[in-house]
Amino acid sequence: MREPSAETMNQGAQYGIVAGIVFAGLEVTSWALMGRSPLMPIRMMASVVLGEAALQTTPLEVAMIVGIVVHLAISAGLGALYTVLNARFSTITQTRWERQIVCGLLFGALIWGVDIQLIARGLFPWFYFEPQGPQLVAHVLGFGLPLALFYANAERRIHHVGRWAATT
Repeated sequence: MREPSAETMNQGAQYGIVAGIVFAGLEVTSWALMGRSPLMPIRMMASVVLGEAALQTTPLEVAMIVGIVVHLAISAGLGALYTVLNARFSTITQTRWERQIVCGLLFGALIWGVDIQLIARGLFPWFYFEPQGPQLVAHVLGFGLPLALFYANAERRIHHVGRWAATT
């Protein structure tokens, strides 16, 4: 176990931003495929700061800017948190793809559970107008999984793990 450095946490924040972009892309695409406004997920992100008005009455330009900034800031923070949590694990867990995939999937589910099921339940009830199953899948596969893969790739470079590393 090693303490995460400021550099490591910064890298984690960067991975979080990239994973957040993947997540937002998945959300926007899925809404469009369902025949709904593809910009609504960004408006929902803006509603964390602007309130329920961001869903309809806030000018689109304002909602888009606020939504993107809020989403990327949260994503960066979650990416940094992921590196802090992973610092507690062994080098093997930090560098093994399959272990990181499991960690990432669980982290995505944890984010959904805390952010949507606990925090939003009390502060942002309009988040419950949408089916929660697809939201869980988006958090797990659209954020947790990419974050884990970026993290594992970086850790493999840091620890110089070869392509054919031992599987123990």
